[in-house]
Amino acid sequence: MNLAELLARSASTFGDRPAIYVGSHRWCNYDVLHNRSARIAGWLRQDLGLDRGDRVALVLQNCPEYVELLFACWHAGLTTVPINSRLHPRELHYILTQSGARACFVSP
Repeated sequence: MNLAELLARSASTFGDRPAIYVGSHRWCNYDVLHNRSARIAGWLRQDLGLDRGDRVALVLQNCPEYVELLFACWHAGLTTVPINSRLHPRELHYILTQSGARACFVSP
């Protein structure tokens, strides 16, 4: 089972329930998270030209966008390469070079 299918099921069953909170602020529900992730997945495949199995590096701090991108990658059939955002630039360079990632998303 693709983990994106789990989100789709959650969206159809619990669509209006909270999915992500930032502190005490409700950031989105399951339906919104599913729709955003699906749109991002389409963008990754169509606009960035990524194919199933391609690797996408995620060098993000703990944020809602990380969850969106993670599910979007799974939805698009991509492989994620989660990387600790606190690594030294040399370590990041090594991982990115060795992982074969075709795209990389970072926190500001």
